[in-house]
Amino acid sequence: MRQAVRLFVVSGILLCLLALAGRADAFQVSGAAWSDAQWEQHCKGVRTSYNHAAPLRTDALTLTSEDPRFLDFLYWVWANKITEHQVEQVGGTEWNGPTGGVIFHWAPGSRWETHSVVPFAHAIHHIADEHNWRDNMFTEFFEKFGPVRGVNIKERLSLDTPPTWAQFLRHIGGPDSPYYRYVFHQESAIDPARRIVTLVGGQGVRFEYTFDRYLTEIKEVLTDCKAYQFFELYDRYGKGFASKVGWAGQPVPQP
Repeated sequence: MRQAVRLFVVSGILLCLLALAGRADAFQVSGAAWSDAQWEQHCKGVRTSYNHAAPLRTDALTLTSEDPRFLDFLYWVWANKITEHQVEQVGGTEWNGPTGGVIFHWAPGSRWETHSVVPFAHAIHHIADEHNWRDNMFTEFFEKFGPVRGVNIKERLSLDTPPTWAQFLRHIGGPDSPYYRYVFHQESAIDPARRIVTLVGGQGVRFEYTFDRYLTEIKEVLTDCKAYQFFELYDRYGKGFASKVGWAGQPVPQP
């Protein structure tokens, strides 16, 4: 009986160890990042003109592109580098992450730092169509699988036949990749008249998002709670505080 109990306990310990060995860790972020609980604690009790009668939402960003605050909000997001992001290899770069999609690493090194998993179809559209990456931008990868033709990478890559998307994401998002931070993209201009945000990244990439398309990127990172400091600043300084040069009367350098 004792031997049976001992075997049962040992078996249970082994099962636990095996379960732990196969378990994916939570999203890996730096020590600068605030957890959801920390964000909730920081925004708890905050009341602004945006939420004068209720707490700020902790599960969604409800600000729309038609809100009078929105242009200042875009510049505040830009100043804080909130939507800067990069892709990681499938399963995470130097950590045990999810493999059911493409991992996007947002705002690294900031209090907003986080990851999201994007379905492969959505990520392929983002990388191939919006960025318009071509095989001749990554010749050392594609030339191993045939002549480089200057075509969009989605014409060269597939989900299951080499060269695969997983292989390519490891090439640009692996721990030893020179592209890991280089293809990281960020804002370069905001055009209020056209309602366009221009973004740039490594490999000479330049592309444009409408305000509403760009807002979908922001929602990957922010909730109303995680933007509480913007709402406070807007109430303190007024419209134009982030988007208007010289708003406080300081001299503006002449070109």
